[in-house]
Amino acid sequence: MSLRTTQVIVPAGTAPTFTAATASDTCEIGDRVWVEYRSTHSATTTVTVLGKGVLDNGDTVPNKVYTLGIGNVTMSELRIPLYRSYQDSVTGLATVTTSQQTAVTMAVVRR
Repeated sequence: MSLRTTQVIVPAGTAPTFTAATASDTCEIGDRVWVEYRSTHSATTTVTVLGKGVLDNGDTVPNKVYTLGIGNVTMSELRIPLYRSYQDSVTGLATVTTSQQTAVTMAVVRR
């Protein structure tokens, strides 16, 4: 598991730095925070935000699953908001997993 540093987007413009995705990454959460993935791999990648929060009825927030498209011809990109409902009550962070990490990079950004 890798703790990711959030990069702040400023009005003048910011080009986030992308680093290799790991099987499981933890990230800051918030209304203006998202994780961005890029792939140049020849197969799709499943990206899952783990549901760690608790709903009003006591149930756990369900996992949210996304598909990062095939990117070997044209790079594929995916932006996922990291809502407060994904907050782990122990760590205060969100956990995001990827089904494979070959040619997949990521950045956590806040505006």
